[in-house]
Parts: sequence; C-alpha cells; structure tokens
Amino acid sequence: MSIPIPAETPDPNIDHPTLPPTEPQPVPEEDPPETTPPPKEEPPIDPAPVIACGHSITPKP
Repeated sequence: MSIPIPAETPDPNIDHPTLPPTEPQPVPEEDPPETTPPPKEEPPIDPAPVIACGHSITPKP
C-alpha cells in the first residue's frame, strides 16, 4: 500500500520574489594608469642547455 504524497504548493511570489535590500559594492580607488608600460625582459641569447639522459626510447627486441 502506498501513501499518497501531496503535491507542493507553488510559491505565490515565484515571478517577483522578495529579496533583501543589498548595498552597492564600493568602487575601489585605483591609481591612474602609467603612460609607459614597464620594460620587457629580453629573452636570453644563449640556447637552453640540453640535458642528456642515459635511457633509450627504442624498445629492446
């Protein structure tokens, strides 16, 4: 025997829910942007060192 479960009543304010009042977020004070961007670091001219490994990738027969 199953007990019938009553259907939920729909929220009467579903289209216009009551929301608590919210205060606007304060705008953070920012420094004015600099006119010249910071200098970029030049990449090194020397190639990166290659580290040799003693392991072989080829499978053994």
